Amino acid sequence: MRLLIFISLGLQLIVLSQMYFFKADLFSEPLQVIVRLLRGIVLTFIGGAILAYPFIALIRYMNKRLPWRSHALKRFLIQFPIAVLGGLLVTPVILLPASLFFGLESDFATLVNNAFYLVILSLFLMIVLEAGIYFDESAESQLAARKLQEDLIKEASDRTRFETQMLMEEEKNRLARDLIDQEKLLTRSLELEIKKREQISLELEESRGQLQSILSNLAGAAYRCQFDEDYTMKYISEKIFDITGYHASDFKENNIRTFASVIHPDDTDHCRNSIMQASISRTRYEFEYRLIHRDGSTVWVNENGKSIWDNEGNLSYLDGIIVDITRRKEAELSANESEKKYKELMDFLPQPVFELNLQGEIVLSNKAGDEFFGPLPDNPDEKLSALDCFVKEDIPRIIDNFKKSAQGINTEPSEFTAIKRDGTLCPVMVFGNPIIRNGEIMGRRGIIIDISERKKQEMGLLKAKEELERINNTLEHRVEERTKQLTEANTQLLKVQKENLQSQFEVLKQQVNPHFLFNSLNVLTSLIKIDPDLAESFTERLSKVYRYVLENKEKDLVSLSTELEFLNAYLFLLEIRFMNKIFIEISIDKSYYDFQILPIAIQLLIENAIKHNTFSKVSPLKIELYVDSLDRLNIVNNLNTRETKFASTGVGLENISRRYALVSDRSPEFTKTKDQFIARLPLLKSENE
Repeated sequence: MRLLIFISLGLQLIVLSQMYFFKADLFSEPLQVIVRLLRGIVLTFIGGAILAYPFIALIRYMNKRLPWRSHALKRFLIQFPIAVLGGLLVTPVILLPASLFFGLESDFATLVNNAFYLVILSLFLMIVLEAGIYFDESAESQLAARKLQEDLIKEASDRTRFETQMLMEEEKNRLARDLIDQEKLLTRSLELEIKKREQISLELEESRGQLQSILSNLAGAAYRCQFDEDYTMKYISEKIFDITGYHASDFKENNIRTFASVIHPDDTDHCRNSIMQASISRTRYEFEYRLIHRDGSTVWVNENGKSIWDNEGNLSYLDGIIVDITRRKEAELSANESEKKYKELMDFLPQPVFELNLQGEIVLSNKAGDEFFGPLPDNPDEKLSALDCFVKEDIPRIIDNFKKSAQGINTEPSEFTAIKRDGTLCPVMVFGNPIIRNGEIMGRRGIIIDISERKKQEMGLLKAKEELERINNTLEHRVEERTKQLTEANTQLLKVQKENLQSQFEVLKQQVNPHFLFNSLNVLTSLIKIDPDLAESFTERLSKVYRYVLENKEKDLVSLSTELEFLNAYLFLLEIRFMNKIFIEISIDKSYYDFQILPIAIQLLIENAIKHNTFSKVSPLKIELYVDSLDRLNIVNNLNTRETKFASTGVGLENISRRYALVSDRSPEFTKTKDQFIARLPLLKSENE
């Protein structure tokens, strides 16, 4: 910048001296001289500034590419034309704004004059710039040389010091290489160990994931605890929340509560003694006890596990699993209660009742059965075969009946000869049906009736018949002598016949009971598994019905009100048994309640209708009871005759007719139409009436 100012000022002084100093009127216009001087300095400075920077770049480029010592001519031929051309090119650039701002006249003489001065300025500027650049580069070269010399001296000193250090470093490097080799060996070993640990860690994480998955799917809560007063939990799965209502974190290390605090107080000693005994014998432990749920309820659990011992033989931990068995326990208690009532009902029966498994072994017997055949073995592994209770001659028929039961076929009552507890033989009638549970045949259930008295009556009748035949054979020879004896014999015969009829009547009455009882027991067996509460109600009604049968079986007649009361309990059993498949309508005025009727006659007719007809919820069996104008109880049912390979024997209706013949001269009537079966039972007036 200073260089341009000095060049512009010097050039303008030369121009002014040329234009004014040799004139006489030089100082006549001093202001114009100053204006020209300042204007010339400004324009020259502008022109120099325009040319300076391109020239500096050109000179520096030429110094690199074309030095003066080797390319002086080539460089002169390049720089001189460029300097002249630059002065000529900058001339119009300067004159144009000068004419606009300074009012400078721009004729041809002025243009040539200014071009000449600017060319001289351009040549002089290039020479001065090149000299300045050369001087600067020389100064820089000297500084670089001095710096290089200092660097060389320093480098020599450093080299000497470096060589000394190198000897030391070589020794260090040798030792370092040995250490590095050892470190590499250790590093490789460490890398292998790290890989092994990473593999083990992955396998451990996988095992933990599998373990957590297994524990979450377990039926109970897995745990590890110490065998101390609190059962301090080291680990317990979150399944414990479903059992106790407390989270697993509550029990770990007795964080919030101890596990011992949720054990039922009455079961604390039982738990500790069970674990202690298993620990002493080094065996697994399993026992059932109660926990107190968070909501205050009692939860039954089954716990099984084992003791973990350390190398010194000390008990370290207890590992095990806790399973909620509340539902099973409640079902067992309910089933036990139902079975207890079922057994009490069976023990209440005067006839032996039995249950057999599919192998023909006796698995259940009531009190009457124990008194008749003897008690069952105390050892549950010992079983008594039903075949051992009968004579050899009856065994083939018993096996045949059992095979039919195994196939689900109902068998007719049969007579057999049983071997009693004291070894004596006894004629019996056996009623039996298959035991069906969950759609599968599990065995056979039956009842045994002692028919010794009936057999005695039959034997008496046969002896009387034989005696009569013997008397008839000798009657022609001893008519007169034996008339009196014959009359007595006939009288005795009639008495025996009447007693025989009475015996048949008793037998027929007893035939009602087993059928009724077995149908009810089959229903009760199903209800015990499905609905224990309903089974309990069913048992109470069954007990009431059978108590009525037992209390009135010796009576010839009962009041109609008593019979209807029994019928209501019986209808409850039918409703449970057939579930809306039977509808019974009773339309009897209370004025007939004091009339007399055969006990269990109505029940027998209803069972007869059920036995001989098919029915369903869509097509139910409808039974109507009413009294007609002739004081007869009408029992009417619709007909939809059941197809069966066994023809009806009519024993039930004959039973009712015979019983009426013994107590009245009025006979029952049985009518069968196309759509109905009608039974008309006479209602008898009481003796008081």
